[in-house]
Amino acid sequence: MKKIGILGGSFDPIHLGHIQLALQAKEELNLDKVLFIPAKRQPFKLNRKVTSEEHRVRMLEFALQGIEGLEISYIELENDEISYTINTLRRIKDFYRNREIFFILGTDAFINIELWHEAAQLLQECSFAIGSRPGYKEEELKSCIDRIRQVYNTNIVLLNNKELLISSSDIKTKIGRGVSIKALVPDAVERYIDENGLYK
Repeated sequence: MKKIGILGGSFDPIHLGHIQLALQAKEELNLDKVLFIPAKRQPFKLNRKVTSEEHRVRMLEFALQGIEGLEISYIELENDEISYTINTLRRIKDFYRNREIFFILGTDAFINIELWHEAAQLLQECSFAIGSRPGYKEEELKSCIDRIRQVYNTNIVLLNNKELLISSSDIKTKIGRGVSIKALVPDAVERYIDENGLYK
């Protein structure tokens, strides 16, 4: 069976940590491709200011250009609903029939996954690839994975990734302070941010 990875988020902005995680999942799980899905209205960020779709998509396009197997899906941008993961997953499954879908996310997001909209259905209908880093919430993550496997019979794979300590909010703070973000985002994304005066 062919396998596809999903990596969702605001990507505001996309950074090297996102790309590294996607490539690691693709390699370890032998995924045919990883779809980056920019959110229109993230349920946990409804009261936060988010950069326009146009800018976020252009940064994604620049970041993924020329990287084989990493693609953008505009599925959440095509409707005005809140971007609940379960709805996106079901639409992806309808489109990619008879494929195993792996939802790729980091430790913090997975530990809180039972707070997500229709979490039980999500955990029963999807496989998960978790990007972790040694020593970071290791025991908490292990106990969370054990419980979720037992309760929902979820297929969960822990990736052996060297998670980069990068966050989009950290990048925005650095830009606001005039600090270089050269090692945090692809060069083309850094240029785009600078040319468009984003996050200042």
